[in-house]
Amino acid sequence: MTVLCFIKYIDDLLFKHSCLMCLSTIKNHPKLCEVCLQDLPKLSLPITGSNLLLRPDVNRLFKKVKFDSLFAALWYQEPSNTWLSKLKFNNKIHYRHVLIQVIQYQLMIASKHVNWIWPDMIIIMPLHLRRYKMRGFNQVEQVWREALLTLPGFDGSLLAEGILKRTKYTKAQTNLNAKQRHKNISSAFTVQGDVKGKVIAIVDDVITTGTTINEVSSCLKAAGAKHVSAWATCLTPFEK
Repeated sequence: MTVLCFIKYIDDLLFKHSCLMCLSTIKNHPKLCEVCLQDLPKLSLPITGSNLLLRPDVNRLFKKVKFDSLFAALWYQEPSNTWLSKLKFNNKIHYRHVLIQVIQYQLMIASKHVNWIWPDMIIIMPLHLRRYKMRGFNQVEQVWREALLTLPGFDGSLLAEGILKRTKYTKAQTNLNAKQRHKNISSAFTVQGDVKGKVIAIVDDVITTGTTINEVSSCLKAAGAKHVSAWATCLTPFEK
């Protein structure tokens, strides 16, 4: 038994955990009971394929699309926006467990689809070194690395390190309009590895206008990538 497994065993033995929605007692870390996991509104795949861009309500979120396909687990609304915000800005690390649970649930559904193809490499959206030092962690890394590496049957060699670097320090995109977002993120990334002819998935926590993902996609394709898929924990709903 590894040290981590032993710690998890003691934690489960000594402490009771509650579902984050209904508060019923569950095993393991704070996440969702099976009933709440089923009831949680999730992004369903289009009938015609595993690419969420084929859903009209999703496609209209983006004025320009420079990536080729899209996977996301949830809409950025309650309760997922609270979980992400508390993880990202309040250092509430335990919320990653529920996000991992939902991401794995959705990935297992998507990967069974006839049109699903695993990429040649998966790149987790990097933080600028200055941002990383300020926050102390990369919230996308903390959630998605574990979600993928503990997913049954996943090939860990797909997770690529050091391929994409954020070389420009940028403002947070949250309060910027579309034009400001584009200017802010322009030329923020460089590719530092061989991506020629590769199918690549770039992973982020929230996609709103698609500006950051578009910039990364353009950067990867300029370096020779064949296909870029955007993966995210959440999509921000269209505001009428």
